[in-house]
Amino acid sequence: MTATKIKGTLSISNSKPSVVSASLVSPKITVTALTVGSTTVTVKDKSGSKSLKVKVNAPPMTVSPTSLNLTTGQSANLTVSNPNGTVRASSSNASVARATVNGSNVIVQGNATGTAKVTVSDSKTSRTVTVTVTGGGVTGNTEGRLLASNCFQCHGTNGSGGFEKLLGETEAEIFDELAEFASGQEDADGIMAAHTMGYTEAQLRAIAKYLANLR
Repeated sequence: MTATKIKGTLSISNSKPSVVSASLVSPKITVTALTVGSTTVTVKDKSGSKSLKVKVNAPPMTVSPTSLNLTTGQSANLTVSNPNGTVRASSSNASVARATVNGSNVIVQGNATGTAKVTVSDSKTSRTVTVTVTGGGVTGNTEGRLLASNCFQCHGTNGSGGFEKLLGETEAEIFDELAEFASGQEDADGIMAAHTMGYTEAQLRAIAKYLANLR
């Protein structure tokens, strides 16, 4: 700010120096925000005084990084800064990537190949992070290969034969189908339900990962 029509010596005062700092190099007045709150800066010369009410608002919430690349089974943290109130997190596709709030972080878990949008919000702001999950290939997924061996008789060793072709389906699609059978939502008395009900969620995800990466 610049004072004009000054008469005599110029001076300033600040009702709450903890909120802003106010300095004078006549005729320029510099006000710097320090913390959230309100204060009054008064400028005075020989002819009188003028007061300026200053309000410092909290900065908006930020989330970093703004995108993530994960492999299935991998997790990463999103750092939340300057949240206003309670932080919430949701995923557009939890089968691909799951989001969980943990203090000032959001933990994102890659569950299946695909893309999901994770939205982090507080009482005033929302931020969206794009999460891309890749399968990481068949190599190294020994558990998935062993568990999926029960699938080969009906679906073929590369997922291209049998009662239903699996080749070309994404990891998320295969997992969702397996989960429906395991929960009894799909053909509860059929052979698929009988097979899947004996597996944990982690084992079903390992099977889905293996089958989705068959070529």
